[in-house]
Amino acid sequence: MPEMHILPIVALFVLSLVQCASADPRPEFALAVSVSGTSRVSLAASGATDAVAEINVAVQNYLIQSELQLLPDVAEIMANIANQFQTLGAAAVSAISALASDASGDIAGVFGVALDAVNAAIDFADDTLPGLRDPLVTLVGTALSDKLLDSFQHLGKGLQALLVSLTTLKSGAETAVAEAGSSNVPVNIVSRNLPRARVTELISALHLLKGTVPLLEYVVTSTMENIGLADDFMLQLDDKVDSIIGESSTLLLELNDFLDPLENTILNTLSSIGGELTNLVAEFGGLSNVATVSDAAALGTTLGDFKANLEDLATADPTISSVLDQLNVAFTDAYDIVDPLYYIYDSALVDALMTTLVANGNYAQYCFYKYKDFFFVLLDLIALEASECIAEEAERMEYYQRTVELMLTILFYDFVDISDDLAICERIDDADNLQECIAKFVSIYTDLEAAFGDKLTLLYQSLQHEIAASGNRLKICIRFSQSELSDTQVPLLLAKINECAMLGPYAEDD
Repeated sequence: MPEMHILPIVALFVLSLVQCASADPRPEFALAVSVSGTSRVSLAASGATDAVAEINVAVQNYLIQSELQLLPDVAEIMANIANQFQTLGAAAVSAISALASDASGDIAGVFGVALDAVNAAIDFADDTLPGLRDPLVTLVGTALSDKLLDSFQHLGKGLQALLVSLTTLKSGAETAVAEAGSSNVPVNIVSRNLPRARVTELISALHLLKGTVPLLEYVVTSTMENIGLADDFMLQLDDKVDSIIGESSTLLLELNDFLDPLENTILNTLSSIGGELTNLVAEFGGLSNVATVSDAAALGTTLGDFKANLEDLATADPTISSVLDQLNVAFTDAYDIVDPLYYIYDSALVDALMTTLVANGNYAQYCFYKYKDFFFVLLDLIALEASECIAEEAERMEYYQRTVELMLTILFYDFVDISDDLAICERIDDADNLQECIAKFVSIYTDLEAAFGDKLTLLYQSLQHEIAASGNRLKICIRFSQSELSDTQVPLLLAKINECAMLGPYAEDD
């Protein structure tokens, strides 16, 4: 045979093999015989199954790290809706696949499973969904709830088409069995009661379901995407706030630039005084001549009381370090006046932006990207103005530090001559004169020790009063420096976000 005739024959043979290999098993619809034109049911069901499987992918294993309660509240609702319907949708398609390949003869049972599965999905959309959607209105308004309603109404087209098709096929199968007297129905009766067109309607309904599912999948996925954006934003905003007024923030470091030297001056000087008093007590213990006098014990007690004043100051409540820390607290409290930016989890301004985003309305991400960086810009401006307030307070506190240094220096004069004074008594040989010397110093040093203690108390009280005054000055300065922000810019930004949520790019220009 010429080569030109062999090639077409081989091609036809290969093509027939491919077609046989790719042909699906012919489904039976609970009949013992094949139903014409049904080879594509399993393929259509497979496509619908793949589409339905995507509905809840976005809600699986999501992780919310910020403390904004809105996010897990909405995410939980979306996960509940997506998971429930995905399960119901998958069950419906699976039941149809099983029905199409069933040859048991149990028409009522097998069709009943498929019809019940489709009805369960329809009932979920009609009866269960409203109760799941309602909390969303309270949380984020109507936009997301409306999208869910529309997506399920869209899905309903495919589900209703499946319901009608299955009902028609069931009726046809029952009629065919009734005519044949058994499930082993002759081909002509099958063709008359379950014509190819009816099977095509089922295939079309499966395709319609596949085509309507992506809208719900989009609503779920886009909402979870927005929740993720909101979560990232809250973490960034939290970090930004912490970088401004947190424990390691630049502004608090500026405060500590003058608080630390003041604290070091006080604590180091008091430590030096304590060391000298310890040496003084030790020297007194070495005065053997003085030790023979009856008033020596009283004198030793008085010298010990000098140091006891320092120990009392060290255990004061609050401690000196805690008193100084109160300025940091006062500084942080000063931001009560701009709480829409700093207390982000209780902020109407932050809530407006986050609600707009999570609500997944027409302009959700548009408005988010339009205004999100304004928050960081405003925080930078606030930090800049607050830094000026701190600089003014630093100048005042430098004067106070010099005052404290003078107050501490005076304390040395209260005991600096005691060692020399006692050395004079130590050299007296006459017992009466020695007794008189020690007695005189006991009287003088007792009064001096009391004055020494009073001055330490006054130093502590001065520190408390000055730190409190410094905190109030900072609050006043910050309040005035940021009055435009809190009284004008923040309310304006809040109004703009809300307007954008409704009108998007058609809102008035900023």
